[in-house]
Amino acid sequence: MLAWGCSTAPTIEEVPSAEGYYQRGLELLEGERVFLFFRDVNYPRAIELFQEVIDNYPYSEYATLAELKTADIYFKQVRYEEAASYYQDFVELHPSHPEVPYAIYRHGLCSFEQMRGMDQDQTPTQQAIAQFRVLLDRYPNSEYAEAARERLAAAVDHLAGHDIEVGNFYYQRGDYHAAVRRYRQALESYPEHSTHVLTLVRLGRSLMLMGLYDEAEQIYQLAIAERPEERIDEDLRDQLTEFGLKLSEARQDGR
Repeated sequence: MLAWGCSTAPTIEEVPSAEGYYQRGLELLEGERVFLFFRDVNYPRAIELFQEVIDNYPYSEYATLAELKTADIYFKQVRYEEAASYYQDFVELHPSHPEVPYAIYRHGLCSFEQMRGMDQDQTPTQQAIAQFRVLLDRYPNSEYAEAARERLAAAVDHLAGHDIEVGNFYYQRGDYHAAVRRYRQALESYPEHSTHVLTLVRLGRSLMLMGLYDEAEQIYQLAIAERPEERIDEDLRDQLTEFGLKLSEARQDGR
């Protein structure tokens, strides 16, 4: 009877720890080799394991790390809205965590990767700019700062490019008033865009063609002052020279 009793005693299964769930999730992210150069990664199951940590061990450091890993999985799956939500929650819930700069940067990337053509809604571009600026303001020496600066510059150029493109359209049609409005908007809203001096040249030429020579002269001098001779590439130098000559001729002719 003693032997029988021992054999039928219920077994108690050991509940995995927060670390156990988390480590198993990491193992799944490594993937299982299917072919020689291909690994099959079970992302849904990895998310389930990380969620187990988040739900059952909310005060564990592994729960914090699981939140970040879940965001990374969604990002890798090109599910940017879900990823952005997790990155944002991470920053708000753990403001002093050393991985906050990473989360802010990746949050910005979620929007950056969704930027659309210049004739479409630019909300993702604006959101990317906002996140990268937050990172650079709070953590200017972060290891992600340089990459954030590069993508910030690209996003700013993208937004400025929309106004410039429309300005060029009006310029080609001879609607210089409308062109001036667009060029000014690009310069005022995005003063750091990379073609800033070229936009000044376009603005100045539009003003010149409108007969506003004094304003055109001011813009011409501003363009020269902002880009010293040694920093002007050949194409821009030619455009500035042509602009200056045409402005001089227009003044002399009284046109």
